[in-house]
Order: sequence, then C-alpha cells, then structure tokens
Amino acid sequence: MACDSQGDGAMFPVTGDDDLVAAGLSPEHDDDGRDPFAVFDDATRGTQPAIDVDAVDAGATGTGTVDSNTHSNYTGVNGNADGNGTRTPSSGAVSGLGKRKSQCWGDFEEVYEKINGVDVRVRAICKMCRTVLSARSAAGTGHILRHQKSCKQKLDNASRVQSRLAFNADGSLHNWNYDPAVARTELCRLIARLDLPLGFGDTDAFEEYIKNSHNPRFVRSSRRTTTRDLDKLFAERRAMIRNCVHASASVALTSDIWSGNAKEDYISVVAHYVNADWELQKKIVGLRLIQVKHSGENISASIASVVEEYGLVDKIFSITLDNASSNAKAMETLTPMFAGYLGCDPAPDDPAPGYSLVHQRCACHIINLIVKSGLKRIKPYIEDFRTAINFLNSSNQRIAMFRNYCEAKGMRPRKFGLDMDVRWNATYLMLKHLVPYSEVFSVFINSNYGSALLSPAHWHVAGKILEFLEVFYDSTVTLSGVYYPTSPLVLHHVLEIATHLHACERDVNLRPFVYPMQHKFLKYWKDIPLLYSFAFILDPRAKLRGMQRVLHLLTEYTGTDYTTYYADLKTELHKMFEKYLRKFGATRSQRVAGPTPPTGKRKQAWGVIFGGSGLPGPSSGTACSSSHSTASELSSYLDSDCITAYEDGFDILLWWKDHKLTYPILAIMARDIMSVPVSTCSSESCFSLAGRILEERRRSLKPEHVEMLTLLKDWELGEKREQHEAADTKEIEDAFENLFLDEPEGEDDASGG
Repeated sequence: MACDSQGDGAMFPVTGDDDLVAAGLSPEHDDDGRDPFAVFDDATRGTQPAIDVDAVDAGATGTGTVDSNTHSNYTGVNGNADGNGTRTPSSGAVSGLGKRKSQCWGDFEEVYEKINGVDVRVRAICKMCRTVLSARSAAGTGHILRHQKSCKQKLDNASRVQSRLAFNADGSLHNWNYDPAVARTELCRLIARLDLPLGFGDTDAFEEYIKNSHNPRFVRSSRRTTTRDLDKLFAERRAMIRNCVHASASVALTSDIWSGNAKEDYISVVAHYVNADWELQKKIVGLRLIQVKHSGENISASIASVVEEYGLVDKIFSITLDNASSNAKAMETLTPMFAGYLGCDPAPDDPAPGYSLVHQRCACHIINLIVKSGLKRIKPYIEDFRTAINFLNSSNQRIAMFRNYCEAKGMRPRKFGLDMDVRWNATYLMLKHLVPYSEVFSVFINSNYGSALLSPAHWHVAGKILEFLEVFYDSTVTLSGVYYPTSPLVLHHVLEIATHLHACERDVNLRPFVYPMQHKFLKYWKDIPLLYSFAFILDPRAKLRGMQRVLHLLTEYTGTDYTTYYADLKTELHKMFEKYLRKFGATRSQRVAGPTPPTGKRKQAWGVIFGGSGLPGPSSGTACSSSHSTASELSSYLDSDCITAYEDGFDILLWWKDHKLTYPILAIMARDIMSVPVSTCSSESCFSLAGRILEERRRSLKPEHVEMLTLLKDWELGEKREQHEAADTKEIEDAFENLFLDEPEGEDDASGG
C-alpha cells in the first residue's frame, strides 16, 4: 500500500477514494458530514473560489506544528501562502467542502494541499495541544473525536489541580511545575552538601518520603543516573568558577597533601583572589590523587596540572606551602613556570634573575613548630592527663559515676576529649576544658584509678601552660581566616609573640619552656619575609612610620639588628612597584582624593606599635628618599599622613577600593598582596570536607568523584560565605566543646552546611 509521508512524520494511507476526491467527486465512505448534493453544486459552479469564513476574524491565528518542508500550496487566514495561521483552501477547485455534521471541527484547524489543481484537506491541527492528525475524508473523524475527548479531559483535570506558586529571584511569583531534570540536579547538590551516598536517590525510603510528604509525581534516580548528573553539574559549575577566577587580575594559591581514610594521598590546590567588588574569595580548584612519592617533582607536576587546567599560568602571584623540604624543592620548578604575571627581575647585573612569584611559608605551621618545641618539656604532665581521660572514657559505668559525682558537686557533667599529638591547638583545647573541672576530676580519678595519678603540680602546670598558650592559639585562629586579608596582620602577631616570649622568660617556671620556643622563633622569623612587610606598609594606618616602630620593638625583644633590613625593604618595595608600573601603567589616571572609612584593627595593638597609652594623631609618615623617578605615586602614598581609624573591623580592601583613583597602580599592587593567605588552613579545611566524604561506607568512591563532591560542597559554602565555619580549627573546637552529658538528644546541628 502506498503511503503519504507528509506532515510531522505521520503516515497517511492513500486509497481509491482519494482519487475521487482529487477529481471533485464524493468518496464512497463520506465520514466528514459533507452534504451529498454538494457535488452537483460543485459541478455547476466550476472553479469558483471557496469562501474563507475565517478571514474576517483577524485574531484567529494559529501556530500549528506542520511540516515546513511541504511543497503544497495553501493560504493562511489572510490569504497568504506562508503557512502561518489557520489553513484554508486557496482559490480554485475544492474537495471535501460541504456542510459539517461532526462536532470536532470547532477544536481543529484544517490544512489543505493542492492536488491535481484541487484543494484537498489532508491534516487537522488540534487547537488545544497543537497535535497534527490526518484529516483526509477517507480517514474519517473517529480518531479526531477520540483525540478531542482526551484533550478536553486533560484540560479539565489540569483545571482541577491547585496552582503551586514559587518565588522568583526578584520576589515575584510564578507557577511551579515539577521537572524531573531539576529534581535530579537538586539531588546532586543535596548529596554533595550532606555527604550522602551517590545511590541515596535510588532508595525506597527516600522515594516514599518524597512521594508521601512532598511530591507524588517524584521519579527516583538510579546511582548511575545520579553519577551522570553529577558529572554534568560539576562540569557546569567548574566552567562558572573558571570564568570567575580567570576574571581576576591575579591568584594566590595554597596547597597541601593529605592521607585519606582509604590510605590514599590527595593533594589540594586552593585559589584565593579578589573579585570585581574587592572582596576576598576562596575556591578549591583541585583535589587530585597522588599515588607517587611526595617528591618536589611530583608535587610541582600536580599543582601545575591544575593551574593549566584553569588557564591561570600567567596569573599566579604566590603559592603558600608548609615547611616540608619537598615543597621547597617543588618551588624550584614552579617559580620559573609561573613567572608570567610580573616577569623576571629586570636588573641585568643580577647573577641569578629573581621572579615575581613569592614562595610563602605557612605562618600557622611555624607557630605550630614553635609551640611544639616547648610542649616537649612538659610531655610527662600531658601524658598523665591523657591517661586520666582515657581511664574515664573507657568505661560507661565510670562515665555514669562521674556524671552523678558532678551533679552532686553542682557541676555540669561532661566528658573530655583527647588531644592529637600532632596538633598543639588540640592540647590547648583539652586543657582549656579540663582545668575548670580540676577539683572534681582529680578527686574522681585518684579515688578510682588506684593511685594518685594527678597531683596539685599537674594542675599548676596546666594552668600556667593554658594561660601561656592563649596568645599562640589566638594568633593561629586569626591568621587562618578566609574572608579578610591576613598578610597585613602577620607582623602584628609576630610582634605580639616576640613580646610574650620576652616577658615569660623572666618566669622561673616557664623559663625552660620558653627558651626552645625563642630559638625556633628566631630560626623562622628573624629574617622577616618581604611580603609581610609590604602588606604592613600598605596598611594606610602603618606605612613606613609604623614599620620603623615594629622593627625597633623587635630589636628590643629579640636582640636582632634590623637596620640593613629596613634599607633593603625600601629598595625592594620600589622595585616591586616599578614592575606593576610597567605592567599596568596604561591604567594610570589622574589622582583624585578618595573617602576614608572610619574603621580599624585592634586598638591595643596599634597602641603598642605607636607608643603605649597614647595613639598618634594624623602626623606625617617618614619620607622615603628615592632616586626612582617612576615612584612618584608610591612616594606620595608613603609621604602622606597615616589614617587614625583604629577601631575593630577595618577593611583594608575597601580603603584601597575607595582610593584606586588616587593610587591606580599602587591599588593593584595592594590588592594582589592582600589576597595572599599566610597559612594553608584553607587546604586543611578542604581535607576536612574530603574526610567526611571518604568515610567507611564510601571508600569505594573513585578519585574523580571525591574531587567532584569536595569541590561542589566548597563552592556551595562559598556562595553563602560559610567556608571559614568549616575550617579545621572550628571543627576541633566543636569536638572538645560538645561533650556535655546532659545534652538532650536531637540538639545537634543538622543544617548540613
């Protein structure tokens, strides 16, 4: 049987009746309700054009989905053969026109084609759903009536469903419709945020929960489907993050290596940059499995691969690493590789040209080494406290007895967490929560342990050490920040630690503890990194005048002569500015005065720097004599008055944003320097996220899925500015804080971040 394939791929049978219709005669099976005597009228009228009854209605236009490639001639509602609107027969012989008896044609648009000079109705387009059906006379109207009934029933059911409203981003409302594709994407976000298994959406329990309480039309997703959706979501988000990072002028990196729960080592790469609004941003851009030896060559190759993947080779300003020797070896490879941002040192007489890339050592890691050198002297006392806590926590019966004893003594009952030998801040937190319970804890342990494990000397040492370590703990917490510049804060804390060690060396009890810490302090911070000094000088409250005061105080407390260092510092500062002038000189504009925000850093810290009790007024900064003719902008900044806003919350980036017209080149230099993190805590927080992902039930995850889930979760936290709350220090604090025995069940934070 021959078939007509015109019209949206529908197949219409061609019968003998079609030949009759094409000739203007009535078919044998006339199902379209045509008047049987109309054929005689057609013969007497000849080729008179049919009346276009729809042409009077200018608004009755349609958008039927008819095959646009058809070669037939038909006219629209206005008599145009453009295929738009309701199809009516053109002038000439017409087949199939007569009085309508079927009730279906009011809901359908008719489409005609010219066959052998005669207009023949071939299709009908549903006005309700735009479906195209066969409308040849031989086909009858039964299928059209069935379709009409089905469409009307669907519309009736839709009208009975209560409308669901949702808010747009601007606060307006729109009708909400369930979309399985959107549901699968949101499921991937949920899995990443809450560290759920990839097959979570394919469980009966989850399906029943969603269908019974939220959406009966929910369609479950298999683990394979979720994995594909996760790949797609990660690719989309990574493209967005790549564009955001690439739009910044420069990027500062941090990197570290972590051994996971599955005995697999991962290397993280975290990007820090300032966005167009002059706000610090932190994004994890890589978490790669490193299955080879942790050599400098392998570390540099892993970092370089991530940087090249994001197209940041010519945007790297600095890399912050810990003090491992392999990291120093890796920098020998990375330094020339990433020299494209500011280029090599232009001095031709330098025997070994330097590069603009600055290798920064983690300040918090240095503080950790300083404190651990002192804790070795009191290790026997710390071990006794660990033994006592282990003795209490190893028996549920003893925990219940200790709870009753605390309640009898009017103390809130609690357990105590054990520290980790590699984390001195965990030792500090252990003692911090243990010392307030010294009396009840000592009596209970000594009476149940079988011997006097804890003596008054233990608590005396614990109290002294707790008070002594508070300065180091506060410095670690402050310098591990994410959303504020930490580079201009380092010298404040270096000075504070030096002052603290100098004061405590006079204490007979602390002297054996302090001496090794002073030695370690001078090993790492006797030669102050230039970046710390640059950042401090670019703080408009300090400038060179504040720098001179800091160096004077450090000389007093450490005995180090910084006269030569100060002269070299000014020279290097001008050389750095000249590099920025060559690169960004085209952006230079006329300098105009900018506003000064009324904020500042800790008032006490500035009081120490600028002379004890009295804070300075707006006095002129120390002039810097320079032979560099190109340094007028830098000299103008250094010679201007220091601002006197010393209150908490001073935003240095906001100050430079407000003064970027006054100091166009220097503002770019300040923005880059302020974006450098002085610790690798952002990388350690990445490992905290990965550690929860690679738990016991998820050790079979592929490395690429570990990276996807970790990065997606970090990017989600970054959108809410909550990455710092997930940092390692916060996690350790919560581990020691939430150990009370009278906590009601169900009070745990289940937000999921």
